[in-house]
Amino acid sequence: MWYFRKHTVVSVPGLIVLALTLSFGIAFFAYIGVANKRSRLVKRNEFLYMWEAFIGTTLGLQALFVVSAYRASNRYLYWTLGWILYGIVMCALALCVVGGYGATKDAGAAIWAVLWAVPAVAISVYAAKARRGYAVDRVMGIPEFRPRLSDSRGSVLCMVALDTAFPWTTWLIGVFFALLVAIQALALANDHRLYKQPGRLVPVQTNGGEDWYDMHVWCAGYDAETQKSNRPVFVLLPDFGMPSTSMQGLMQGFANAGHPACIVDRPGYGWSEPGYWMQDPRDVVQSINQALDKYPVANPLILVGWGEGGVWSQLYMQAADATRVIGMVLLDTYPNLEILQTFALNRTTTLQNLRQFRSLGASRTDPVPVVNFDRPLERSVSRMFSDWRAVSPLALHRARNAEWPGFQPQTSLGMHKSRFRDNLHYQAKYFEYGGSGARLYQSLLDYVSPSIDSVLVYHHWPLRWPALPATAGSAFTSSLTRRQASAPVVTAVTSNIPVILIASSAQFNSDCSAHKISDSEECTKWQAFAWFYYRQQIEYQQTLSQNAALLACVGEVEEDKTECDVDFVWRRPEWLAKVVVKQLFSQTSGTESSSSESSSSAKPTSSSESAAVSAKPTSSSESAAVSVEPTSDSESAATSAEPTSAEPTASV
Repeated sequence: MWYFRKHTVVSVPGLIVLALTLSFGIAFFAYIGVANKRSRLVKRNEFLYMWEAFIGTTLGLQALFVVSAYRASNRYLYWTLGWILYGIVMCALALCVVGGYGATKDAGAAIWAVLWAVPAVAISVYAAKARRGYAVDRVMGIPEFRPRLSDSRGSVLCMVALDTAFPWTTWLIGVFFALLVAIQALALANDHRLYKQPGRLVPVQTNGGEDWYDMHVWCAGYDAETQKSNRPVFVLLPDFGMPSTSMQGLMQGFANAGHPACIVDRPGYGWSEPGYWMQDPRDVVQSINQALDKYPVANPLILVGWGEGGVWSQLYMQAADATRVIGMVLLDTYPNLEILQTFALNRTTTLQNLRQFRSLGASRTDPVPVVNFDRPLERSVSRMFSDWRAVSPLALHRARNAEWPGFQPQTSLGMHKSRFRDNLHYQAKYFEYGGSGARLYQSLLDYVSPSIDSVLVYHHWPLRWPALPATAGSAFTSSLTRRQASAPVVTAVTSNIPVILIASSAQFNSDCSAHKISDSEECTKWQAFAWFYYRQQIEYQQTLSQNAALLACVGEVEEDKTECDVDFVWRRPEWLAKVVVKQLFSQTSGTESSSSESSSSAKPTSSSESAAVSAKPTSSSESAAVSVEPTSDSESAATSAEPTSAEPTASV
């Protein structure tokens, strides 16, 4: 009868569940090690498989518990109906995960979820058998729970407590994590259904040519006819943490203006695979160059970098192929904001950390070493990215998706948000951050010439960057690279390709009330930042190229009838594309602006380009003051920036 069943799990079903549980447990710890292993090619977020192995281990232990209780002579399986329902629920969640990741073509995740069904089915089946057996025992008058004579009272109470606590605890754990994984799987499948990959995946080599991964290249207005015409192609590189969708509007704006444009997703962003980790910034720009070659984009390039994408553009010129680049546009670009801000606040550790950077500069052949500028802060940021990378497969990051008021084009807002909700977004940020927020900036230091270094030392400027190579654009004959008739501002600058620097005047405006800053200490801090932001753009203008123009965006933009702010790249793309094209080709003719002057302007002819831009520091006594002076309606998008002789008081 029921009381005389043997106390064992040594049966075919029990051994299968035991073997599977051990496999899940080993895989769980193995994936923890693999996910944190460096010097390897990464294709997926291995933390997804880690969570699936964890859920499988939980299910396996529960199945062993149920099977052993079913066959025990001194144990009673409590909550049999609960176990039956739990097994059914876990089977249903497993099917959801299989369907979700099957739709996104992640076979590994789907296979792990299929294996959940084995212990889940065992739980339901053996719980149902136990429930039926207990019903028979009650009919025959056999007690539901009868301890053996050899069992002490303490062991009996312990067994009863275990049989009560274990189910509820593990049910909550299993359902909670399986539900989160299923939600993410179904959400990714829905995103995959709604938003198809807009560009093309191009295989590129990394790690010295030993490994391959796919990069996503997305073009507009670029076809076979354009390729034959050898017309310049705008290549857009987004800011840190931004997928290609963030610059889709600008790409389309260039295409609408009759100029082909392409966006390249860096490793892990958008639709690109994660690539090699640890990530070497020079290897990344070489991979971007490969992706453009294999797309193929054989035309001359005009690099457009937004934020940190501008630093990637500069590194591309040094470490990839400058000969095919005939122009550059930098949008709100700073070499490294963290270093610039700490220097603006005159922190005593800044100079020491900067000297360490220069003494441990990157080698052209060896991997870029990790040098921390602010170790506690960088560790904290890196840990944050690492933690969110680990929980991304649990859908917990989906609520962090920021709002994008005024995003253009509105029809692509859903696709844009979906790129922040996949399993790879925070992994891409973690890889790109590389344990040090200055890793990209650090990789530029080896290319700084002594002459440019001397100029920046003379200007008392803390940051360093190389001038654009003299060979820039040499692979093509282009009127864009025509040398200016007048002498350059800095004789050490030998490149003459046109460079446009566009920044939001809000970055330069020291009026604290305009930024809603009421605290006096915070106001002083912001004024210091505003002055150094402006000075950085001036230093860029004087050292990157002989033919550089600085523009500041201010005033209302016709595209959305609001003030031009730091979000002008994704909020006002049509207007921005027109301003860039207008200024770029006016610099070519040399009739409207000249690099030998300290100011530059672009004057669109139509009223649709209605953002007046002007930034004029007043005097050296107003160390961070910036006054905004919109022009008349007839010059609705005129831009100018005039530097003064004022210099920061801090020194390197």
